[in-house]
Amino acid sequence: MSSEYSAAYLAEDRSKPAMIGVVFVTVLSFIVVLIRLYARRCLIRELGWDDLFIVFAQLTSWATMALCIMILHYGSGRHLAALVSNPDTLVHMYKWLVATQIVYMFNLWLCRVSGLAFYARLNPMPQFILYLRLSFAFVTAVYIAQTLIIALQCVPLAALWGAVEGKCMGSEIVFVSTGALTIACDTLILFLPVKIVLSIQAKLARKLALLGILCFGIFAVVTSILRMVSMIVSVQHPEDATWYFSPVIAWTCAEISVAIIALSLPALRAIFGFFKEHRSTRDQSYSHGSGAIGLDSVPRSGKARIFHGNDVYENTTEVDCTRSTSQEVLWGGEGHRKIQVTETVDVDVRG
Repeated sequence: MSSEYSAAYLAEDRSKPAMIGVVFVTVLSFIVVLIRLYARRCLIRELGWDDLFIVFAQLTSWATMALCIMILHYGSGRHLAALVSNPDTLVHMYKWLVATQIVYMFNLWLCRVSGLAFYARLNPMPQFILYLRLSFAFVTAVYIAQTLIIALQCVPLAALWGAVEGKCMGSEIVFVSTGALTIACDTLILFLPVKIVLSIQAKLARKLALLGILCFGIFAVVTSILRMVSMIVSVQHPEDATWYFSPVIAWTCAEISVAIIALSLPALRAIFGFFKEHRSTRDQSYSHGSGAIGLDSVPRSGKARIFHGNDVYENTTEVDCTRSTSQEVLWGGEGHRKIQVTETVDVDVRG
């Protein structure tokens, strides 16, 4: 069969660009997760269940990346005509494909659970928590259904790579059904924050800005759609399916990485806000050149002197601070700067 094709045709290989894309998006999401953890642990100082699940999702994404690379290594991205002379290569590729699909579904489930845990932090009202529990049940049921579809696409599964005789659903049914369920789950996670944002008391511009950050997950939905489109294209070309399957591999890792990045954006917004506030506080000065007051050097427990007034305030101020997530204006007045901290403090002013 290979003699019907030219040597140049058989040598064509687009697996390397797919490999580069797979590694790039995974490393990018890893960097974003590191920044997220830094912001949550060192700046906000409040890690949550959503952070734990996103770490698990990131670690699993490395396994997904490795499996995708193995699929590319064993022939995805090359013409089928160049592989038929070595059937063992195709068998390995199909085995790695099944393993990748199972890990990929679990990876997406971890991302969705992280998103639901984050929404629970934003809005702990009982009614919304009920919505989140129902959503968790839905995404978990979808994950189980997708896993069963993959595991039972051929009975026995070895019939997928021709090792034994068996009955198979067909690649089109497997890809389209699992892809459609993925898009449904991603869309659900995308639109859940809308209710949260609309319920908060804030200006319209602020609501739109917050909604834009939370709804960045629309890119995850877009990547899911692009992945399914690339799968349909591959299924429609069974005579050269391996050649058309490399974009599917690239979109698989891209979908997971985009989901992780989208779920980490709120934390990145927090770190940008912190540095902006820190810079503005550092640049401020009080009368007679008094430096800006910063609480970075104040111990988390115990008392520490932070300000001794010269002319404006004739006093010594001590604070006893304990950690909280609120922001309060502690001290301010007309014509003077305000002190804003992310601590709960007790202020004792002595004249």
